[in-house]
Amino acid sequence: MQSHGVKRIAAGLVAIGLTASLAACASGDPLGGGGGELGTITVGSQGFAESDILAQLYGQMLAANGYTVKYSPSIGSRETFIPALQDGSIDLIPDYAGNLLYGADPKATATSTADVMAALPAVLKPLGLAISSAAQAQDADALVVTKEFADANNLVTIADLAPIASTITIGANTEFESRSYGRAGLESVYGVKGWKFKAIDDYGGPGTLSDLLKNNIQVADIYTTTPSIKANNLVVLQDPKHLIAAQNIVPLFNEKSYSVAVANIVDRVSNVLTTEELMSLNEIAAGDSKPSPEKVAKDWLTKMGLL
Repeated sequence: MQSHGVKRIAAGLVAIGLTASLAACASGDPLGGGGGELGTITVGSQGFAESDILAQLYGQMLAANGYTVKYSPSIGSRETFIPALQDGSIDLIPDYAGNLLYGADPKATATSTADVMAALPAVLKPLGLAISSAAQAQDADALVVTKEFADANNLVTIADLAPIASTITIGANTEFESRSYGRAGLESVYGVKGWKFKAIDDYGGPGTLSDLLKNNIQVADIYTTTPSIKANNLVVLQDPKHLIAAQNIVPLFNEKSYSVAVANIVDRVSNVLTTEELMSLNEIAAGDSKPSPEKVAKDWLTKMGLL
């Protein structure tokens, strides 16, 4: 799995809270001249494979519709790319809705997709930022079990863990226990209490998967677009009460770079991008041939009839 723990950590809270005065330092409208017929847009990415692919998806769509597109890959975490948006170094970057909301407003309580997306515009505007439509695709924490364990214990939702909680071990990164969806959240929202915990600090990667398949842990925190879920026929437990905040893919703009015309173009990608499709793109990128993010994106856009 790609290493993208940095985007999961709340270290970006201070950076995203920079005052709107920083946004006022941004350069002039990047769409106003130079480059292609409609101007130039610089698209950033966060420094892991999925983000690089998403940047290419949005960038290639814009290029196909008359914009000159430049890329600024591997910018890093939110504490770096938010100032880059505000000062005009980049115009657009794919982000994750829940993390973006909690970064902009640490007191936010929204967790469902609808509530998160409804809350975002008001907290982003003072920062000089804007979003277009969210994709259905989410790259969110998920509680995952093997199909054998799910079948044996009739597990469909997180709530179904409650009767067997005292017999299970959950494997996740060290900070999982203290997160809102960790020990306190599982008990208060779903009545899941008394479980053991094993810290495995690889963000749902090979170590976590190995322990799950060996039954060293019975439940794992693995991100929803991780190819190992499909490859090992794992079961993602449903979260009907939205314990875990929605992390829909969302295009994040410097407000000066945002327009209805640009939003309509990138939204054509978002409108057809599902969690399953994004998982498949990650799987292709991690394959033996190691295709570039540019090729992965171009092939998918072509397949979907967008190019």
